[in-house]
Amino acid sequence: MGQFFRTSTPMADWRSFKFTHAEQGVTYYEGYLYKIHDTVGVLFLDIQYDTAGNKKDKEIVEGDEGVLVYHIEKVMVYKEHATGDAFLPGDKVYWDGVQGNPVTPNYAAGYYWIGICVKAATQADLDVMIDLKGDKASLTQPL
Repeated sequence: MGQFFRTSTPMADWRSFKFTHAEQGVTYYEGYLYKIHDTVGVLFLDIQYDTAGNKKDKEIVEGDEGVLVYHIEKVMVYKEHATGDAFLPGDKVYWDGVQGNPVTPNYAAGYYWIGICVKAATQADLDVMIDLKGDKASLTQPL
């Protein structure tokens, strides 16, 4: 998957919390969606560079700490890119609840509503710009 974490507005409203990864044998990757307790968000890791200028800590394992950004304006997230997965501004954004999986505009039983699309994305696009509202994630389809 090519999911990555980036925003288009440097002064966006971000809300986050620090957590300790508790899933044994599972690696979490920066920029992917995860559910920590009842909150869905994008994993963000401290930005550190080694002496060669390469970014360190792109992933965490059990016992490592990370930051879950659960409310963020205009963040690019990885999306499904099959037939029927195009987004228009205002479309609801759904996530299947599987750690690290992409989002879709299509509701299905068991999917979380996690925000809204803020910029159109074609079905072939690999990512979509959304307003993430992971603290309001719901398994019921909102109106």
